[in-house]
Amino acid sequence: MRSDDPPPQVVARHVRQRVESRTCPWCGAKVPYTGRGRPAEYCSKACRNRAWEVRSAERRLQRDIAAGLRQLPMREVIRETVTEIHVVTVQGTPREPTTAWEWLEQLTELAEQLRAGDLGRQHWQHSKLYGVLADVVVALADAYPGGLERLQRKVPRR
Repeated sequence: MRSDDPPPQVVARHVRQRVESRTCPWCGAKVPYTGRGRPAEYCSKACRNRAWEVRSAERRLQRDIAAGLRQLPMREVIRETVTEIHVVTVQGTPREPTTAWEWLEQLTELAEQLRAGDLGRQHWQHSKLYGVLADVVVALADAYPGGLERLQRKVPRR
């Protein structure tokens, strides 16, 4: 072939592509391909199993939602508890309850805080409260003529 001859015409061209590696869709690790069989999609059986668990869980959730068995998962639940403490003051200083009605108000407030407030969840404080309340019941029994047995007969049933 001389230098002034036109270049030869291309009659056929064969381009061959081959997968050499890919990345694992679960962990992102490199998955090599040996050239035989179908290329592996995941780097390990563990990654394949984890991906399948996620896919099947999503399908089950969508199926249950469509059937009305479940609702979409809740992201967060916020509970706000507001506790107001009313203190009787005399010239700016707190005054302890002295009448039965004032004590009833205080003890009712304590019961409400135990039922719905933060105090009900503070289980480490419950034994202290129980001890003080037991002392109050003993003191009431000592103060009432006839003791607790006679007092219990007068307590109205709820």
